[in-house]
Amino acid sequence: MQKTTRFLAAAAATIFLSAQSQDTRVVNSVNFIGNQTFSHRKLLDQVQLKPSSLLIFSRVEFDRRLLKLDAISLKNFYHSNGFLEVAVKDSFAVNEDETDIFFIIREGKQYYLNSVTIEGLHSLKEKKIVSLLGLEDGNPYNPVQINTNMAFVDEEFQEIGKLFYRLDIKQEIQDSVNITIQIVEGPNVYINQAWVTGIELIDSSYVRREFTFKKGDLFRKSLMDKTKRTLLQAGFFSSASLITSPIANTDSLVNIEVRMKEFQNRGWQDYDFGKEDIEYVPGVNSMVGLGGSIQWVDRMLLGSKNRFDAKGSIVMPTEEGFIYPRFSLDVKISNQRPLALKLPTQIKVFYQQFKNYGDEEGAYVRRFGLQYSNIFRWNHLRSFLDIGIRLERFDETEAFRDNIEQRKFSFHLHQDNRDNPIYPTKGNVIILKMNSFGGILGGNRTYTKYDLDLRQYISPVKNITISGRINTGLITSWTADYDQYETVLFEKFYLGGSNTLRAWKPLQFMTYKAEDGRTLPLGKTAKLLTNWEVRFPLIWRLGGVVFYDGGYISDSFETIKQDDLQWNRGLGLTINLPIGPLRIDYAESLADPTLNQILLGILYAF
Repeated sequence: MQKTTRFLAAAAATIFLSAQSQDTRVVNSVNFIGNQTFSHRKLLDQVQLKPSSLLIFSRVEFDRRLLKLDAISLKNFYHSNGFLEVAVKDSFAVNEDETDIFFIIREGKQYYLNSVTIEGLHSLKEKKIVSLLGLEDGNPYNPVQINTNMAFVDEEFQEIGKLFYRLDIKQEIQDSVNITIQIVEGPNVYINQAWVTGIELIDSSYVRREFTFKKGDLFRKSLMDKTKRTLLQAGFFSSASLITSPIANTDSLVNIEVRMKEFQNRGWQDYDFGKEDIEYVPGVNSMVGLGGSIQWVDRMLLGSKNRFDAKGSIVMPTEEGFIYPRFSLDVKISNQRPLALKLPTQIKVFYQQFKNYGDEEGAYVRRFGLQYSNIFRWNHLRSFLDIGIRLERFDETEAFRDNIEQRKFSFHLHQDNRDNPIYPTKGNVIILKMNSFGGILGGNRTYTKYDLDLRQYISPVKNITISGRINTGLITSWTADYDQYETVLFEKFYLGGSNTLRAWKPLQFMTYKAEDGRTLPLGKTAKLLTNWEVRFPLIWRLGGVVFYDGGYISDSFETIKQDDLQWNRGLGLTINLPIGPLRIDYAESLADPTLNQILLGILYAF
C-alpha cells in the first residue's frame, strides 16, 4: 500500500511539473506607452524582463513577480528624475508560449529643486551637507538620491563625534521644490569602555594593542575604520566588527564591543588558478601570466604570533619570447608586531626556475635567495611602503657553477587612490621605486635603479574613462660588464609589448644580434614612457579601448628629446571578467604603419 501511495505521489508530481514546464512562457517584447521624456532604450535598461537581443543571448522567462518589480523600478527611475506624480501600470498579453509586456506610463510634471534651507547646523558647513546629499539648485529634484546619500551624511557627523544627531527633511512642493533640512546635532559622544569578544586562540591584549582609540577619546569613525583595518591586516582574523552600545542615563558616552572572528589556525589557504604576477622579470612592466598556485598557511606558528606561508606556483607568461612555464616557491614568516613593536616584518626564502628569453634549447635559469621586508599598509591595504633587503644567487648552468650573487636595498612606495583597482574610473596612482644594488651590501654589481610611475583616471562622461600614465626611469653607475646578466634578469629598461609600446614586440623596441645569431632585446639605462587610453563599454561584457603610446630609451636621460619619442596608436577589445579584463589589442606605429602587432593581455595596460 505504501509503495502504491509513493508511486501515485511521484506520478502526480511529475504531471504537475510537466504542466508547469509546458506553461512556461518567454518574453517576446516590452512596450512603453506614454513615455515622452525618456526613450524606449533608456527605460528598457531599468527592467529585468527583456526580449532576447545581442546583449541577452538566452530567452528570458516571463514572471509576474518580476513584472511588478519592474514597474516599481520604472517608478523609482522617474522619481529620481523629478517626476514625483508619475504613475506606472503594468500589463501583458499571452500568445501561445510568448508574452508581450506593456507599461502604461503617466509621467506628470517634472519638478526642479528651487532652494535648500538648513536649520540647526553648527559643526559642519552648509555647503558640505548640500554636496553630500547631491542637492543642486536648478536640477531635477531627486528624492531617491537624497535617501541613498544619507549614509555619507551619517559618516560625516560620526567623524566629529555627533553619533546621536537627528536629521529631518521637509519638502514644499509647488511649481518647484523647496527643501528645509532640520538638524539636531546633540552632544559630542566620547568612548567609555571597550571590550573584545569572539576570540579563543589569541589573547585579548593582542587585539587591544591594535586599538587606535582609548577611553575618553572623542568618537570618530575614521578611528574605528583604522582599527578594523589594522586587526584584519594582522592575518589572524576573518572579520572584525566594532559595535557601539549607548549607556543608560547619558547621551554623551558609548561602550564599544570589538567582535572578532578567527581564521582556522592552519591549513591549505587557497588553490588558485588565473592571473599571476611574475615578479622575477622586473624589466617587463607589470608582466603577468596565466597559471595556478597552492598555498599552505599557519597563522600561529608553534603557538607564536608569527605567520607561516608556503606557496608554490606555475605560470605561463603571456608575452612573446617567454615561452616556458615559470616555477616558483616562496616560504615566508611574518609578524605585525615583532617584540611588541609596531613594525610589520616579513622574512622570505624563495626559489625560481625559468628559461632565458627566447632560448628554447638553453638550460633553465635558477634563482634563489633571502628577502627581509618591513611593509606598512594603508588606504584599504592597497597603498603601502615596502623597505627591505634582498640577497640572492642565480645561474643558468646545470650545477650553479657561476653562482652569480646580487644584493640590494629596496624602497618601494605605492600610493593607490583609485576607486577600483581592477576597473578604475577615477583617482590616481603614484609609484616610486628605488633599488640600490651592491655597495656596502656586496655582490657582483653596484648600481642604483630609480623608477617613477604616475597614473591618472577621470570619467568625464558616465561609463567612459580617460586614463593616462607617465613613467620614467634612470639607472646610475651602470658599467658595460654588467650587461652579461641581462638575458637573465632584464634589469635595464626595455620597451615593447602589451603594457608599454604596443606596436613593437615584447622588449624589442631596440634589439641587437647575439653571437649565436638570435635577435635579443637591447636595454638602456634611461626611459621615458607615456600611455593614454579611452575606455568605454560595448555590449554584454565587451568593452573597447582607443589608445596612444609614446616612449624612448637611451643611455642618458638628458639625451632624450621630445622628437625622439616613438608613438603608436591602436584599438583594443576587452572581455570584462570578475578577475579583470582580458585584452586583444591592435597597435601600429605612427611613423611606419607596417610596424604593427596584435597582442593579448591580462588586465589593463596600467
